[in-house]
Amino acid sequence: MKPLASILVALLLFASATEARSWMDKQGRIVEAEIIRVNPDRTAVLRNERGKTFTVPFDIFMDLDADHLDALLAHRGRRKLHPVLWYEMNDLFGLEIWRDVRLWDDSTAAVAERLRMRKESKTDFMENYRGYPLGRIKVLGEQMYAAALYGGKENVESLSLVFLNQGDVPLARREGIAEQIEKSGMRVHDTIVPILGKPKSDSLGTDDLREKVWRWDWNDHAIMLSLQEGKYVVLRIMPVERAERGGRIEKLGDEALKVRIASCVERRDNGDVILRNIPMVHQGPKGYCSPATWERYLRYLSIPADMYLLALASDTDANGTYIDNIIAVTRNIISSNGRKLKDIDDIPTMKNVVHYIDIGLPMMWRFISTPEFQQAANDNTARRYGKEPTKNPAGQKEDDTSGGHICLITGYNQQTAEIAISDSWGPRFAERWVPIQTVQEASYTYGGIYVIRW
Repeated sequence: MKPLASILVALLLFASATEARSWMDKQGRIVEAEIIRVNPDRTAVLRNERGKTFTVPFDIFMDLDADHLDALLAHRGRRKLHPVLWYEMNDLFGLEIWRDVRLWDDSTAAVAERLRMRKESKTDFMENYRGYPLGRIKVLGEQMYAAALYGGKENVESLSLVFLNQGDVPLARREGIAEQIEKSGMRVHDTIVPILGKPKSDSLGTDDLREKVWRWDWNDHAIMLSLQEGKYVVLRIMPVERAERGGRIEKLGDEALKVRIASCVERRDNGDVILRNIPMVHQGPKGYCSPATWERYLRYLSIPADMYLLALASDTDANGTYIDNIIAVTRNIISSNGRKLKDIDDIPTMKNVVHYIDIGLPMMWRFISTPEFQQAANDNTARRYGKEPTKNPAGQKEDDTSGGHICLITGYNQQTAEIAISDSWGPRFAERWVPIQTVQEASYTYGGIYVIRW
């Protein structure tokens, strides 16, 4: 076999820049050649303009070129690679999303670290990260307000980037918001087109949750831009196969689901019975407690959901969500996924809470939130863990105002007559304990409890 240095010199002498790719070896020499194939032993067969082929190891090249060859090797047997390289995609977005041509075999934690996103929750079955830069950083040349990264047990499943959302804009600045959203979405569109070309028209979701989107496919990634008039601009990245199903994931069968949620019932020595593995979704700086809480419940039951889309379909605004609207929307989602939404015409009682928690089902609970209720929840939780109660506001409007709110009932303790509740305000509020009497006093007299059944 010829020395590697002589092979590179030969390639350099006879290659053509018009038909080949530029390569740089570790000595800084530039080589022009096209790839014939990559081999499992991490060698590549390259060909110059005269048709002469040479076999060289990946490691002779600088890291970016060696990584590109590794990506080609991992991509063997799949569709032809897109001409735009993965690091050019990162340059386009202004984010370090990719490390090679395929995002879906990256660990969710590693991608979150690259994107500097904070962990929102991790369960035995999924994990997610979220960030609220609120316009302080730009992606695709446009101010980004929120981002969500979703993963399964180990690997990334999707990424959502929200550019402008009416809920993120203070009321004083909402005049002309529809026009601002339109312009924001078009700027994102016009930034992508020169690199990935004209998009095709597509849709995500069904019925009330159907979105019209512009879609670009890059390798195994569907890049989908949705511009909802007067509501928000969001870009989602998901596997092409999932996009072809309208964003739906493969359904978990009823028996498999029952086994899964039964495994989530945790019984503690102190008498607490609590549901594990309910993902946290932080509603952020807006009145999204209802869309965020419904997303949590749906994803717990392996039904994909997005609080922004739920908010759009149910006409959520700065004043909150109209309950009839979101019930109608979520009922359709639940039905299309082979489940049923059950209304419980009663206030929470130890009997009905025990019944559903014991089979692994949380309860959506609507009630009147007051500063006194929130402080009582904080104080009682602190005392049961041996801490001194302190003023510990949640940082949400529910702390200093009274009004309708919704959260999950996720556990009980019959010995202490307490109920566990979980709010969409981040991990600190995933488990708070409230006396059953306090829960009942805050409840609507006509009920307001919902459970998803198979």
